[in-house]
Amino acid sequence: MKYKMLVLDIDETLLPSSQVISRANLDAVHDAQDAGVFVTVATGRGFLGSKRVIDELGIKGGVINYSGALITDTVTGGVLHVDEIEPQLVCELLSTARELGVHSHLYQGDAIIYERPHPYADRYKRVLGLEGHEDADAAKKLWKNVPKVLYITEPERIPEMLPMLRERFGSRLEIALSSPGFIEFNAPGSHKGTAVKWLARHMGIDIGDVIAMGDNTLDIDMIKCAGLGVAVANGAEEVKRAADVIAPACEDDAVKWVIGNYILQPEGETE
Repeated sequence: MKYKMLVLDIDETLLPSSQVISRANLDAVHDAQDAGVFVTVATGRGFLGSKRVIDELGIKGGVINYSGALITDTVTGGVLHVDEIEPQLVCELLSTARELGVHSHLYQGDAIIYERPHPYADRYKRVLGLEGHEDADAAKKLWKNVPKVLYITEPERIPEMLPMLRERFGSRLEIALSSPGFIEFNAPGSHKGTAVKWLARHMGIDIGDVIAMGDNTLDIDMIKCAGLGVAVANGAEEVKRAADVIAPACEDDAVKWVIGNYILQPEGETE
């Protein structure tokens, strides 16, 4: 068997809008694990926000959270690797969000901090089961141990905002898109690609023996670095161009398709 590790983005790759892993995808993941393949996730979510998925998949080992900024061992609960945004940059990001009139929040552990109440914050907390704290002076404080800052806005505003944000912060931060309307900021050099490389090396797995699968620009770096980079059919065009293979859409059990064709299928017999 060529591939030894499968790295899955969660939202819109493994999880459809229903937020329920299909039985077909879940069974396929367990079949891959039974065959000796290490299956894990690389997600913009924090550890608590992805724990339900981690538990359902039965991942025993490293998982990648906060878009690559945090790698945690699910067996010991210990942090294997972490990257943090400089405190002054966190302040600048929060101030810029206020200028643009978009919701923003930073992360402290598994809680989110934001300046003022917003429906986007309420929905985010509800869907992921997170605590949230309002702090009107958040942009004035020097926050430490921040793995990621997130903007949430209307998806139609992204084409207008993204070039400006890349011009302002692109040389100082990693900037990528995840769910519709989400703009994610990480420390320089901290992204899913560097995290996948780190975890593979930690496990003694060659990066050429890794499959990475995703849907949005947050996933491009890991798709490019993996031995086999896979984009789902519902993914962004930029992601599809970066991928080696286009799988069916998330809603059509894309994970099952990849496992069936590239992990459990004998090499050279893909459909």
